[in-house]
Amino acid sequence: MVSGNYGMFSASSSLYCLRVVNLCMSKLRPVLLNAVDTGGAANATRRIHEGLRDIGVESRMLVRQQSRDSPYIVGPRSKVGKALARIRPMADTLPLQLYEDVGPFSLDWVPDRIPSRISQMDPDLVHLNWIAGGYISISSLSDFDAPLVWRFPDMWPMTGGCHYSDGCDRYRDACGDCPKLDSKRSLDLSRVTMKRKQRALDDTDVTVVAPSNWLASCAEESALFGGCRIEVIPNGLDTDVFRPNDSKTGRNLFDLPTNSRLIGFGSVGPLSNPRKGFEPFQNAIKSLAADHDDIELVVFGASEPEDPPDFGLPTHYVGYLNDEQSLSLLYSCLDVMAVPSRYEGFGQTVTESMACGTPVVAFDATGPSDTVVHKDTGYLAEPYDPIDFANGIEWILRDEDLREQLEVNARRRAEEQYHYTTVARQYQEVYSELI
Repeated sequence: MVSGNYGMFSASSSLYCLRVVNLCMSKLRPVLLNAVDTGGAANATRRIHEGLRDIGVESRMLVRQQSRDSPYIVGPRSKVGKALARIRPMADTLPLQLYEDVGPFSLDWVPDRIPSRISQMDPDLVHLNWIAGGYISISSLSDFDAPLVWRFPDMWPMTGGCHYSDGCDRYRDACGDCPKLDSKRSLDLSRVTMKRKQRALDDTDVTVVAPSNWLASCAEESALFGGCRIEVIPNGLDTDVFRPNDSKTGRNLFDLPTNSRLIGFGSVGPLSNPRKGFEPFQNAIKSLAADHDDIELVVFGASEPEDPPDFGLPTHYVGYLNDEQSLSLLYSCLDVMAVPSRYEGFGQTVTESMACGTPVVAFDATGPSDTVVHKDTGYLAEPYDPIDFANGIEWILRDEDLREQLEVNARRRAEEQYHYTTVARQYQEVYSELI
């Protein structure tokens, strides 16, 4: 028997229900902006895009440099457009010549035509992702007519130019006296960039999406985004591509030993980027090497340098892997994946490893604190203690039954939490509320 008080429905309620029905029947049409369509940050954006299309959202990507052949990824077509796209990152760094030894630092001051390109695409919503490196002028953000979502791949949107503040908290105020620029002036490029961002955002209603609780808390504390709506949605991946594979297949493919236990360590430039935690990792591995002769190290994302660092263990360099299938095979042949990063907005190597059934050791800080479940899918070490990091690796390797259970748990969590269509539905919900 069905009962109900139909008299409670007003005309406004009926109109609201009609709008909901119409929204459900129509397809959302977001445009996702990312500087390029390959690489770590681009992979996160592309997986959102592909997940959205798989659930029926008419997603398109607008990029500065296009390398993938897809009708839904739009980049410069003409020779002039492609040439200008290559020049923009170099032009963006020109003001930095006033300073010495500046690390990754983006100003985004070069004029662009992005708003007119977006207008031609006529989207329901604009979804910003990694737009630094001269892809778009900050001033253009105030020219978008559609609702604006900004997924933060790192800290750059909220700073005066750096991508990770490394403990500096000036982004909570106005930047200036920037340690990245080795500046002693309050009115330096970081302060100028913050002011440009503030002017562009003053009349812009932005919904922030952070891939981790740590990055969301940074945004909430920032001068630019403290009053904005902030959502936490993790990065996704295709768990049909990143899946457990036969270990022997990967070891044969990469010419790795079949009788040793393997520790993986990798990212883009893992040996040269201090943020990736090379120093504490090297100390952790050296402490393990003294007591184990059946453990070897696998490094990816870099070729073997002329003067390779001493880890105390036999070390295999497999270089940069360009495709996800090769990455999946490599993760699957590892016994444990080490992610010793000091700062990660999310940490995609963590979830990629977990999806392949490989437990992860990371520091209990920033993005990995969300993704690794301590002693369930891996081990979270005390930041940034190399001894405890080594303890985590040893804890996983010393008990075969435990490691097998961790593998099962890691795979299950990746399937349940990080499948790209699961993530896409969370974005679809946010989009629907904004349109």
